[in-house]
Amino acid sequence: MSTEGTAATQRPRAYGYCSWHQGYAWGTRLVQLTDQGSGPGDPGRFACPSCRVAYDLVPLADQS
Repeated sequence: MSTEGTAATQRPRAYGYCSWHQGYAWGTRLVQLTDQGSGPGDPGRFACPSCRVAYDLVPLADQS
């Protein structure tokens, strides 16, 4: 059975920590990289869909 073309494969969702409202949410995406000197294991800041809209944040993967 093929799942190609389903909504699940077209819109991956991640459950993670939103750095803006400081809580966990579905649909978080990486919007800002942190400086290399900020310590190990800190890839950047993630934002949920509602915070991305409220603060006009663009995910790194969608930036040109």
